[in-house]
Amino acid sequence: MKKNPGSFIFMNVLFSLILTFSFNLQAQESECQWNALLANVPNAHDLERQNICDHLPPIKDAKDLKEVLEFFYDETQKNDDKDRHKATEKLNACSPHPSSKALVIAFEGTGGYEPMIPATMANFNKCFGGKIDPKLKDKLFNISSEILKAKKGRDSKWSGLERGIMSEMMTLKDSQKVDWYSFPSEEVEQLAGLEEFKNLSISQINDNIKDSVNSNPKGIQNARDCIKKYLSEARKLNIQPKIILTSHSSGGRSLVKFAEHMKKDVGVDVDLAFSIDPVIEAHHAVEEVIPQKIGEPARYAKWKIKEKFGSTDPYPYSAVWSRSQPSKLYKSSNIKKQINFYQKEDRLGLKMGGDAGRFGIQGSPVDGADNIFIKGVGIGGHGEINMDKKLLEKFRKEMELILK
Repeated sequence: MKKNPGSFIFMNVLFSLILTFSFNLQAQESECQWNALLANVPNAHDLERQNICDHLPPIKDAKDLKEVLEFFYDETQKNDDKDRHKATEKLNACSPHPSSKALVIAFEGTGGYEPMIPATMANFNKCFGGKIDPKLKDKLFNISSEILKAKKGRDSKWSGLERGIMSEMMTLKDSQKVDWYSFPSEEVEQLAGLEEFKNLSISQINDNIKDSVNSNPKGIQNARDCIKKYLSEARKLNIQPKIILTSHSSGGRSLVKFAEHMKKDVGVDVDLAFSIDPVIEAHHAVEEVIPQKIGEPARYAKWKIKEKFGSTDPYPYSAVWSRSQPSKLYKSSNIKKQINFYQKEDRLGLKMGGDAGRFGIQGSPVDGADNIFIKGVGIGGHGEINMDKKLLEKFRKEMELILK
């Protein structure tokens, strides 16, 4: 008996439609599942919220990760503000929980502070820290950035700290017991990014200069208020969370200034400082580069002539050079332990301004710290060092000791 070709085709189409419907239904059920599981989180009090979070299932794939991160982004966004410093004040609760074991104060690198990203990741961590598949670690920051782009219609700023050690921390078993708050390091708002530059007034520029001279720019002011509030509330809870300071790039100088302010502000020691590729204040680093850029055309011409005669010398690019700067980059006396990672290979810096404006950024050793020099990070080393395997393993081990 011959088979009817039309019937065969019809059955295949029908089977495909059933499969498609089934997959779509499963996807909708997955999304509905997370919405249902998380529905009571925003309105719950601290202890009730933690109880809900403790009973949530782990996240095992990127799709679920995106759904849950988007939930926490939407919850966090309610405290956002167009002014990044006001946003910092609103987004950073600076409040411990009875189970808090550590406070992290993080100073971002130049042009790397995006208030919504670390706040979203920190809120996510309070619920899902230690409950995500380690294979998803490298997706935490990228998915958070994708969500911000979809919501705000612009690219997110890139943060080495969130892409690196913050994501690493969130895979630790007890990372829910860590309170992470991020702050900008730029002391002159023009260096924070295009949006900040467009919204800047002359009076704000003058204020920036005054604050910088007094080693108390707005980012550090907010961090000082944060730790005072946090420790005051911790005393009421009768807990003593460990204090960790971390930084990338120009945040390294902010870390030093903040630690010095801590001596008189709160009178407690820093248990761990973890600095990554530190440089001095961004505006002073630019001052170092400008004379080099002015002389670059002549250097380039000389280099090309030598190249024609067989020279294999590398191109003498402009850079913020690595060197000891004990008056600016040093381990403050109230820091029990400081670990510093740095590199000398970067030629791309902030990757802005095209070939004409580009310059390398090399980190420096920190006087009195345990300095670890990293090789093999390439010409994008100032950013790539944040994902260095040795660096992440070291941070992980230090955090595990703190959370014991």
